[in-house]
Amino acid sequence: MKLLTYELGDLNTNCYVLINDETREAIAIDVGDNGGFLLLEGIKNNFNLKYILLTHGHFDHIGGVGVLFDKGVEVFMGEKELEFILSPDLNLSGYFGEYVKPFKAKGVKDGEKLNLCGIDIDVIETSGHTKGGVTYKVKDMLFCGDVLFNGSFGRVDFPTGDIKDLVNSAKKLFGYKNCAIYSGHGSSTTTEREEKSNPINYYDRY
Repeated sequence: MKLLTYELGDLNTNCYVLINDETREAIAIDVGDNGGFLLLEGIKNNFNLKYILLTHGHFDHIGGVGVLFDKGVEVFMGEKELEFILSPDLNLSGYFGEYVKPFKAKGVKDGEKLNLCGIDIDVIETSGHTKGGVTYKVKDMLFCGDVLFNGSFGRVDFPTGDIKDLVNSAKKLFGYKNCAIYSGHGSSTTTEREEKSNPINYYDRY
């Protein structure tokens, strides 16, 4: 399996692409903008994008999905986040003056196991940044969206954010030892490093 990383959109949102080495079928995790770019990258790097996994419903993570959905790419996101797709207030597109092309997604829930493109994926609900955000665990990699960053954590002042839930979600991720954390923005890190030094630990009183 090969992992590619792209920064898409004005907020430099990380889009991760997992490619099955044998079939060249691929999964994208969060497509914040310019879905057409991924189609061109597929031609350039010889992969066929089949699925999109969304960590949560903010515009900078879903803004490029509609174009790919229209091309037949299947989309998954947390079942509690589905209403974000059509709500400018929830997905923040109205707040930032952006536009999200509508699409349809299948809801997933905590503990669900997927096998897409021959790749095993565990779904972990990690609410707090939004009410139904999820993390996708693939082998020893955690794709957590905006729950945790390298040395920081996601905002909770947007609609449906909750600091108590975010703290609990961070603790849940810290329970996955020896795993790499691939966040929605910035560089990758590890569960060990963030458990020791992430400032979310100061919110333990919750």
